Amino acid sequence: HRRRGKERARKRSAFIGNPFGFTKKLLGQKRRGHLACPVEEIDNHLHATYSDTLRDHDLGLCRGLVAPPEPGIQFDCAEPTLKEVEEAVRVARSSSAPGPSGVPYKVYKQCPQLLRCFWKILKVIWRRGKVAAQWRYAEGVWIPKEEGSCDIKQFCIISLLSVESKIFFKIVSQRLTVFLLNNSYIDTSVQKGGVPGVPGCLEHTEVVTQLIREAKESKGDLATLWLDLANAYGSIPHKLVEIALVRHHVPVKFHDLIMDYYNNFSARVSSGQVTSSWHQLEKGIITGCTISVSLFSLAMNMIVKSAEVECRGPKSKSGTRQPPIRAFMDDLTVMTTSVPGCRWLLQGLERLISWARMSFKPAKSRSLVLKKGKVSDRIRFALGETTIPSVTENPVKSLGKIFDSSLKDSTAIKQTKRDLTIWLTAIDKSGLPGKFKAWIYQHGVLPRLLWPLSVYEVPTSTVEALEKPISQFLRRWLGLPRSLSSIALYGHSTKLHLPLSGLSEEFKVTRSREVMMYRDSRDIKVTAAGILVKTGRKWQAQETVTKAEVRLRHKTLVGSVATARAGFGCFPRPRYDLAHGKERRRLIQYEIRAEVEEERYTKMAGMSKQGAWTRWEQVDSRRITWAELWKAEPFRIKFLVQSVYDVLPSPANLHMWGLADTSECKLCQKRGTLEHILSNCSKALGEGRYRWRHDRVLKVLADSICTAIQHSKTQVAPKQTITFIRAGQKEQHQWPRPTGGLLSTARDWQLQVDLGRQLKFPGNITATSLRPDMVLTSDPLGRPAKYAELPLLPEQRVESPVPRLRRPLTAANPQTPWSERTAIEKDHQKHLGGRREGLAVAVDPQGGSVER
Repeated sequence: HRRRGKERARKRSAFIGNPFGFTKKLLGQKRRGHLACPVEEIDNHLHATYSDTLRDHDLGLCRGLVAPPEPGIQFDCAEPTLKEVEEAVRVARSSSAPGPSGVPYKVYKQCPQLLRCFWKILKVIWRRGKVAAQWRYAEGVWIPKEEGSCDIKQFCIISLLSVESKIFFKIVSQRLTVFLLNNSYIDTSVQKGGVPGVPGCLEHTEVVTQLIREAKESKGDLATLWLDLANAYGSIPHKLVEIALVRHHVPVKFHDLIMDYYNNFSARVSSGQVTSSWHQLEKGIITGCTISVSLFSLAMNMIVKSAEVECRGPKSKSGTRQPPIRAFMDDLTVMTTSVPGCRWLLQGLERLISWARMSFKPAKSRSLVLKKGKVSDRIRFALGETTIPSVTENPVKSLGKIFDSSLKDSTAIKQTKRDLTIWLTAIDKSGLPGKFKAWIYQHGVLPRLLWPLSVYEVPTSTVEALEKPISQFLRRWLGLPRSLSSIALYGHSTKLHLPLSGLSEEFKVTRSREVMMYRDSRDIKVTAAGILVKTGRKWQAQETVTKAEVRLRHKTLVGSVATARAGFGCFPRPRYDLAHGKERRRLIQYEIRAEVEEERYTKMAGMSKQGAWTRWEQVDSRRITWAELWKAEPFRIKFLVQSVYDVLPSPANLHMWGLADTSECKLCQKRGTLEHILSNCSKALGEGRYRWRHDRVLKVLADSICTAIQHSKTQVAPKQTITFIRAGQKEQHQWPRPTGGLLSTARDWQLQVDLGRQLKFPGNITATSLRPDMVLTSDPLGRPAKYAELPLLPEQRVESPVPRLRRPLTAANPQTPWSERTAIEKDHQKHLGGRREGLAVAVDPQGGSVER
């Protein structure tokens, strides 16, 4: 037991220290290994990987290479601005490991003056056109590719560069990308890798899926190839990058800057106590460098655009001709309606890749041929003398989606179910407290589930079936009964909102976002492809998006309406007709969530027990954050949720569940409901149980008011002034001045509290038999006076107590026109936290206003 306790404590410490890292190790694929190689073997491997004997030789003439026209929009050669540098630092990850300089991003994030000095240095480097010598070195680390890696070929290298060089080349990369996109040098219908703001994986995958689905349903012909380059990032020659920069009219200054940086770059790799020698990078891009992605994307786009002239691409059902080759960085997908056309494209690609001194890897490439809508194995493709395997032999995973010979997603859906079971079991056996397990679900399991639910055709009923075991585990981890509805876990309009998201709701929002993403894509080929987002017959994403848009248009016609007693314009709402892009998608997603929440509320309203909160009209909602959940004790959270939804083991509930013979209260023999036990039991009232709870809250309030009184004595009441504006002048913006409040109206406040002895209302103010909880008086005559009462009521009977207090006061002293200004009550379940645990106040009008 002691050993298990120490292990649980160690895991809790590891989780609190790095929650996301702990979650990744717990749920992610196991990739551990130890490189046990001598330094000589490591140096030989690095020399073979980085060296290029043909480095100084030109690639030769290639007649089919594309020749882009002169740019219509010139490259932005102006010096980097401070705003660009600040933005590059802001979006960078603070946890990124520093390179040889030893300075992390966090230093520049938290030291703005240092960042300004660094910006001035960057401008000097920009003018000189030559990077610092320290930026030409990188420290590499070995990363295992699979579990139990020990051979050097089972590891890949990640380079750690100086943060300063990454910031500098981030700005160069952004300007290069803007230059290429503005002049249409990169066709985003073909190459989406490295293009900011483009969901390339989803768009490429869904277009390929749509073409295969249409060929299957229409019994047509289709030939598809998934090609994989051998060590693409490490084998691309620098001459190819240079040709791409020259052909796309990049200014000579930046061409020379980039090539000088690449031609004089060195790296070494460390593994434990073993560190290799420095090796010059003679080929390949620099992994981890912020400009390498743009350069590789540009070079691959040039090769693909040069090869696509061999044959036309397939035509979708909507009548749009799709490109024959699609690329996402080094992942190439070739699609044609005829096998000969596919062979021509393959030969053209093979010729261009060989010219670029690179090669394909046939063993990891795949082919798929459809003849009259059915998979055919008789036709094969080859790279050189090696045959490309078919998907019937081995399925292929391209951009996160698996394609097999069945042309269905049933196998992938079953694998998702198995993965979910494995993840939930691993979390359950992790030895962490339940609230930490719930956090891992929200930030670890849920994002991992949404990706396969996005790329595969998963019916809504299947998603609901996946949500059931999740709800069961969450109830167990939080100590909640099995009878508690899942709406209590995922609801947003409930009186108690937990920081958990339901899988069904997130699935609907994600699939609806995909509908808008494909429909409003900047790529006209994707927009006109007619992509269908299929989610089964129970719920359809396209209809939901249309309905949400209709509701938003109706709200636009209605316009702004008054909320409660606030005037027009106090709560502005964004207008759907004026929103565009991401803002419009956000409004539609919010409307879809509101529709899901309406269904939950309707279902809860039909529950007599757990839906009682729908009739608490005077009770505000409370939203529990993860910070509050982490700090709270497990039993407090358990009682909080169970009391709101009336699933506590009260005598009435136990009798209804068949776990007790009677529903009577053990103290007074009345029906022992939750309301009775917490606020209506006469025996508990006589024994002082309610009084103890009442006095605990009253003492906290009294201490706060005493502190405020002492603080107000040192404050000067602000003067109310009127700012006049001359004719023709504009009003100057002024920050609102804080008001003094009630306590600033006097300096001799005296507080009397009903704690320890019976408190009577001051006789010099009024004669009454009421026993107030708190009286606040000022001046020797006892005026003005503030009378406070702290009632103890259940939520279903919460109403403003001020009229109840004003009636006896008015009857006792009809000459005093008591007025009401504020009412704050303490509910018996305490689920409202500190917002409504407070006072019911009746105010003498001579004493001014009550503010809190």
